[in-house]
Amino acid sequence: MHPEPPPSNSCGQAPCGCGVNRRDAVKLMTLGAAALGLPNFAWARQSGQDRPVPFLIPADKKLSPAWLRSLVTRGTPDPWQGQDLAFIGMPVGGIGCGQLYLAGDGRLWLWDIFKSNYTRESVAGMKLELMTMNGHYTKPVDSHTGIYSTRNGAAVAQGFAIFVKQQKATEMRTLDSSGFSQVAFRGEYPIGRVTYADPRLPVRVALEAFSPFLPLNAKDSALPATVMAFTVTNTGDAEVRIDLMGWLQNATCPYETTPARGQRRNTLLQQNGLATLECSVEASPGQGLETRHGFGSMALSLVGADPASVRGSADVRLPLDDAAISGAFATGATAVRALDGAKLIGSLGQGFTLAPGASQRVEFLLTWYFPRHQQPRDQQGGMNNIRDFAKLRRHYAPWFASAAEAAQAVAARFDHLVGTTRLWNRTWYDSTLPHWLLDRTFLTVDCLATQTLHWFDSGRLWAWEGVECCEGTCTHVWNYAQAMARLFPELERSLREKVDYGLGFHDNGAIANRVEFEMEPATDGQAGTIVRTWREHTMAADGAFLRRVWPQTKQAIRFLIDQDPKRQGLLEGAQGNTLDATWLGPMGWISSLYGAALRAGEQMAREMGDAAFAKTCADLAERGSKAMVERLFNGEYFIHLPPNHEHINTNCGCHLDQVLGQSWACQTGLPRVLPKRETAAALNSLWKYNFAPDAGGYAIAHTAIKGHRVYAAPGEAGLVMTTWPQGGDDLAVPGMANKREDFLTWLGPGGYFDECMTGFEYQVAAHMIYEGAPDSELVMQGLAIARAIHDRYAPAKRNPFNEIECGDHYSRAMAAYGVFLAVCGYEYHGPQGRLGFAPRVSPGNFRAAFTTAEGWGTFSQQAQQGKQQAEIKLHFGKLRLQALALGLVGNPAPTQCMLTLAGKPIAATLTTAAGTAELKFAAVVLAAGEMMRVELT
Repeated sequence: MHPEPPPSNSCGQAPCGCGVNRRDAVKLMTLGAAALGLPNFAWARQSGQDRPVPFLIPADKKLSPAWLRSLVTRGTPDPWQGQDLAFIGMPVGGIGCGQLYLAGDGRLWLWDIFKSNYTRESVAGMKLELMTMNGHYTKPVDSHTGIYSTRNGAAVAQGFAIFVKQQKATEMRTLDSSGFSQVAFRGEYPIGRVTYADPRLPVRVALEAFSPFLPLNAKDSALPATVMAFTVTNTGDAEVRIDLMGWLQNATCPYETTPARGQRRNTLLQQNGLATLECSVEASPGQGLETRHGFGSMALSLVGADPASVRGSADVRLPLDDAAISGAFATGATAVRALDGAKLIGSLGQGFTLAPGASQRVEFLLTWYFPRHQQPRDQQGGMNNIRDFAKLRRHYAPWFASAAEAAQAVAARFDHLVGTTRLWNRTWYDSTLPHWLLDRTFLTVDCLATQTLHWFDSGRLWAWEGVECCEGTCTHVWNYAQAMARLFPELERSLREKVDYGLGFHDNGAIANRVEFEMEPATDGQAGTIVRTWREHTMAADGAFLRRVWPQTKQAIRFLIDQDPKRQGLLEGAQGNTLDATWLGPMGWISSLYGAALRAGEQMAREMGDAAFAKTCADLAERGSKAMVERLFNGEYFIHLPPNHEHINTNCGCHLDQVLGQSWACQTGLPRVLPKRETAAALNSLWKYNFAPDAGGYAIAHTAIKGHRVYAAPGEAGLVMTTWPQGGDDLAVPGMANKREDFLTWLGPGGYFDECMTGFEYQVAAHMIYEGAPDSELVMQGLAIARAIHDRYAPAKRNPFNEIECGDHYSRAMAAYGVFLAVCGYEYHGPQGRLGFAPRVSPGNFRAAFTTAEGWGTFSQQAQQGKQQAEIKLHFGKLRLQALALGLVGNPAPTQCMLTLAGKPIAATLTTAAGTAELKFAAVVLAAGEMMRVELT
């Protein structure tokens, strides 16, 4: 039994031991610049000391007016050029199809499509090649000089070149930065755009590269295919002859060099109007090649080309020369090479003539088929622990039999797949929001198209925390991710049913934190999964999902309630959490998550007709809310009351996740978990005490851990995990004095406190925006936190498309999408047919994309002279509605409304309360292309 902390909201010595009462805390001062580029230190007392010690984060952030204006200014997207291109690696494969990057100059690199479950070098017993110790944050990989590992990605000879013939002279240029003097890149995930120009060449080339990406359609977004669509324009004053050629190395079984095992074969195919260079591998009998990494096929195809204009060869040498464009495409031509290390390269392209000013599009399609995840007798651990892993293949295994077949399938629906991808891209960027915000809040979705995520042919989804880092679709990391649930809700529902309430579910209601790896629950993961269940229900079209999982969900809530034996709405016992430690004693962080789980349980129970259980949850949530304010709120923020200092703790510290449960409630439309006044105070304290204009400098000055991880370099701003403005940091880590010298012998818990990790930062940023009034200071602070991340990932510094925590493409970073939802003031309940918006940025002139259970489109709003008008235009799918909520802009509240669908009036009732207008009407269904209009007067 742990002693009960005193019922006080002070930061007294007994519970937290910091030696500073809130009444005695020294008021922080705002002064000028000092060491490390920080303003002069404010001072506070620290435990056991009479002298003041520096608190290293200034209250006045001294942010420039121009930078602050940029937070809400639409601006124009600046294409990246020159040195900004070096580190770019934008994933351009399908969901769960491996990892393939588009470089800043349009080359494809990091060909990590042949296998999964890497082998990594080990340092002090820890696998670190792609994982921690700064990794690709402080040492980003240059796309020109490096692949991540010769055992992971493979070096594949592939590229494109253009032959330009003027009169009798022909000039060949590779489509990359070595072939053109002017190359520019613009990344709007999932589409990367590259332009090529040279004043000495009378053509301009534009490339669009992407894998089909159709929100709400996971299967069509999970194809092992990359579109490379080139548009060539004659900028001269004379006709030119163009040949646009691509080449592809047969890299099947890329790690094999034993000739006896088989041979590689290239074949030219012409089927259903699709010209294809197929690269396959043939196994010798009894040699086991079929079980080796990269056994399968890859292909390069031309879509929609006139057969007479197609050129190609099954075997060419690089660099391509005139011979590559002189011969016709010979269907059935083949070339063979033994598995002896010699490269087998084929080519494919199209020739045409362009008049001055004319343009032509040439669309290539790269496909692959490598269904096996790994070969027998790979290292233990990693994905090998997955149940029946030896039998599992990639999700696309049953869809095709080869890369050529995959190309045929994509080509047959090319206009739909490509057209809808482009439609989503236009929808996302057809907005009044700043380009930087649209870029940053969406691009983290790209982790679904990396080795972070795997989708098996059994239908099961499985994920690392980041690429090859920390197994088991960890509940308390994936808890933070908001994007997949809104873009591909079927995948999140599948995780709940197949994993959390399936393979990972215990009879007592506990949910495994890492299925098959760590079957014990994590307290924050358990609570978050319950809230995610509510979210997945609201993102469904009907109540079928909730009905299927309610028995397990109710049991999971009961398990959590059992951890609160006093039924006080607070958790005090052992609380395993995402900071890789078990904390004791009540804290705002995990108890607020418990409160959010109770609120979610209350709502789900009501919808399931279980009034008694709904009341149980509601009563506990109310008690917990009051108890957290009375015992944990110190007048500025919520603290942690550990019973002793024998475990990791934050005691009097200002911890980034202290009101996480309320943040979740905002994201999912739940009743309040914590009162708004205290919540806003806590968020303001996070800005005051944790947002560091020089977060990298702060970490260097504050931490004494040798080799601490760096996710914010000196001079870069960020939100620090935990600070101690009233002292107490020396009590946070037991035995810290004996372990602070070597990070490798003491990974994590204490070291995390000085770090900036984007997923946590996004969570706080989104919460600030949700809680703030439109265009308020709190909203601006949230935007500033998100913008600081965006600036840290500027292309001149590192890969903008790879947000790193404990591994590349870290899944927690998908919390960025929550910032977008907050800016929109978005809320949705599919089964109830309810949709709502309350924009926090320029609500009087607002436009942004939205998704629902079955459709997506654009919401726009104008408000002026006592009139508020809104439009919901559906671009894809369908949308069933019977209630619409709008945040009111200006005063007074409206008394009349007019509602139309496709120009026809709809009878609706209007109610207003707490700054929101709600319209209710008989259920209607919007089809793609239809618009609903609302006018409030």
